[in-house]
Amino acid sequence: MIVINKPFTPPYEVVERKGQGHPDTLADGISEAISRSLCRHYLEESGQILHHNVDKVLIIAGQSAPQFGGGEILKPPSVVVGGRASRLQRKSLAEIIKEATASHLWKTASNLHRFRVEPRLEQGAPELASLIGRGANDTSIGVGYAPLSQTEQLILDLEDVVRQVRGAGEDIKLMAVRRGSHLTLVVAVAMVSRFIGSREEYEEAKLRVREAVESKARSQLDRMPGEVAGGAESHNLEVYVNCADDQENIYLTVTGCSLEMGDDGATGRGNRGNGLITPMRPMTMEAIAGKNPVSHVGKIYNVMAQKIAEDIAEMEGVAKAYVTLVSKIGSPISQPMLRGVQICGEMRMTAAVEARVNSILDWHLESANDLVEQFVEGRLTLF
Repeated sequence: MIVINKPFTPPYEVVERKGQGHPDTLADGISEAISRSLCRHYLEESGQILHHNVDKVLIIAGQSAPQFGGGEILKPPSVVVGGRASRLQRKSLAEIIKEATASHLWKTASNLHRFRVEPRLEQGAPELASLIGRGANDTSIGVGYAPLSQTEQLILDLEDVVRQVRGAGEDIKLMAVRRGSHLTLVVAVAMVSRFIGSREEYEEAKLRVREAVESKARSQLDRMPGEVAGGAESHNLEVYVNCADDQENIYLTVTGCSLEMGDDGATGRGNRGNGLITPMRPMTMEAIAGKNPVSHVGKIYNVMAQKIAEDIAEMEGVAKAYVTLVSKIGSPISQPMLRGVQICGEMRMTAAVEARVNSILDWHLESANDLVEQFVEGRLTLF
């Protein structure tokens, strides 16, 4: 189905991102790191990627005692890895899980050194394993849209801005609320205690975060003629940092991640495939990370729908494109049960428009196998 509607800008907008050190994002990253490692081992041992789905990672927070200039971890967080995976002959699943988990955490959370890993994978059902390379192994939904709104792009850009402030950890959460031309940004950032020597230094770090966010936001507001009309005047922008701070209760951590004591995490509870949480746009509840890249449409269709939307959005007259793909278990991945496209633009449906949209859909659906290598090499944004 292809539908064309007039362009519409909503009067308000809500956009969220959980940064790379947020427990939910870490769980996504661990799931995907394990899947990529399994894929490499399967290819090396048998020449093909075998059935696996490791999209059930749970991070259980530990206990910590942060203090200005130092602090310690009293009880390390635990990473529980559930899911299904085909066994290997040369290496145990437990070894692969522990190595991939440690590698991702050490690479992503620079001040997190101690954690427990509890592998709990079992073999998958034979009927699902048999679908690898033969058809979709789930009845699932994939959605994508393009282009990003100006507010969405700003939220994606702000994480790196916050991370550059000395003392800021990797656990950063960003929320934007746009009401007409008024934009409110709320930032939560875990401060690393060994870089913060006193309460005064903590407040200074918060101020630097707010100033950095304001500077970046204002530079982009100047270039926002549409959704946030009015430009960079001060009354159009509000920025808040670590709003829960109260007297001695402040967001000070040993590791720069709330998983040391404050928050648990789970795969699929964080960002969608474009790195954002956007409740006013089409969203799927699927956990993309950790699913096998050969037959699990919960992964393949979400990435593919985003790529299709981006290509359709490049067509003349298209302001926004929304794509929905729905699979039927056992059916070829190239033949979804629904391939739906909604276009917003100053255009009308013609045979040429319909043919162009269908050609984009056909090309991506028939090129599903080309995504496998990109998944295995970690070249796709999934969270």
